[in-house]
Amino acid sequence: MDKLNLMSTFVTVVEAGSFTAAAKRLGKTKALVSTHIAQLENVLKVRLIIRSTRSMQITSEGNRYYDQARKILDDIVNLESQLLRESQSLVGQLRISAPTTFGELVLMPFIAELTSANPELKIELQLNDRFVDLIGEGFDAALRVGNLADSSLIARSAGFTQMSLCASPDFINHYGQPDSIRQLENLPCVFDTNYRQSGSWSFMQDKQKIEIRPQIIARVNSALAAAKMASTGRVIAFCPAFAIQTMLENGELIRLLPQLCNTPIPINVIYPHRQHLSNRVTTFTQQFIAYWNRRNAA
Repeated sequence: MDKLNLMSTFVTVVEAGSFTAAAKRLGKTKALVSTHIAQLENVLKVRLIIRSTRSMQITSEGNRYYDQARKILDDIVNLESQLLRESQSLVGQLRISAPTTFGELVLMPFIAELTSANPELKIELQLNDRFVDLIGEGFDAALRVGNLADSSLIARSAGFTQMSLCASPDFINHYGQPDSIRQLENLPCVFDTNYRQSGSWSFMQDKQKIEIRPQIIARVNSALAAAKMASTGRVIAFCPAFAIQTMLENGELIRLLPQLCNTPIPINVIYPHRQHLSNRVTTFTQQFIAYWNRRNAA
């Protein structure tokens, strides 16, 4: 039994002044309207309307119920209107998950730009390097760097980044410039555990995949931390391009063996479903893709 439907029928009867007028307004038969009122009275265990063959009279209980029912129905209409308005505009909260380094170096400047242009949009960004459960943890969308596992989630490609071997000028002055990836097995390296291969790095050489096990002297779960350690001159790091871009530009780091680091790493925006996707998620996705492409073109 749909209580809201019964409540709405009762309110219409009161406002229309008769069962006949209410039936016409609702597009129902008079018999069905009468049945709905009887069902509502049975649920409430109280008489709401006294009927006769020629007239009806609202009881005192019916008048009290009408006042509250009218307010409840108005609140529902207002809530639905508000949700519709917010879903179609950049108003309200957007909850996003992203990898830590990517979020700190790429997403934060983008979010600052987006929220500045849309001051009624509130973004909660959760940074962590595990694969979050979007639905279970209540995220609207997430950024993923790397190949996606098969799932029921919807993915929208934002573009690509690349992994780069890098070291500082001091490291090169001390150890020399490596000219073979096999030398990494004998040079001190820092390993970013977010690179989802246990203790090995993969490269493409002459269209063949080569996997090596570097001499790992430290492990860390942050690409930025790995890059910072490489900048001290003690180790080689293997990092995504966005994590080392600034350090390459200011000379803290130098790319090593760039001809081998040319495998694109996908970046995707993922969200739970396509149906009833809010304008907030759609706009966030579209504008981030445009931002990422501008950033890489610069």
